[in-house]
Amino acid sequence: MRDTELAALSLLEAAPNVLRSLLAGLPDSILTADLDRGWSPKRILAHEVDVEHVFAARLHRMVEEDNPSITSIDPLATLAASDLEARPVANLLDQLETARAETIAWLRTLTAAQLQRTAHHDTLGQFTVSNLIHYWPTHDLAHINGVRRMLTSVLRHEMGPCENFDI
Repeated sequence: MRDTELAALSLLEAAPNVLRSLLAGLPDSILTADLDRGWSPKRILAHEVDVEHVFAARLHRMVEEDNPSITSIDPLATLAASDLEARPVANLLDQLETARAETIAWLRTLTAAQLQRTAHHDTLGQFTVSNLIHYWPTHDLAHINGVRRMLTSVLRHEMGPCENFDI
């Protein structure tokens, strides 16, 4: 694997722990609050668990099938169809950590030829296993940043004059 793929795998491996560090122990009122156009920290976590299976399934198909067709998903619709948001945060964190560890272990076994296998996405066109491996941690980081913004907004309301400190 190239350095950028190794970096992507490292970031993928770290994401469940980052989310656990941010979310474990927070009150339910904050975890479930609509803090960004229908999104809450818990909903983001549930979405991460949901798409964990989507990305892993896509990668397996790409390695096992010749140029499979991949269709877009509606993340909120697939999340609504699941029971993930009803589960406790600790359960979601454990599920993400376990599934991610299994996926990372498998990804580390891929050969250079497997990393170049392709799929055709209904809106993106042709892409490779390597492309998706590079995209996935950016997806994680975008959602981790969303959680960070949400938690900052919760705290900012109670900062009083300390809000004027240079962060």
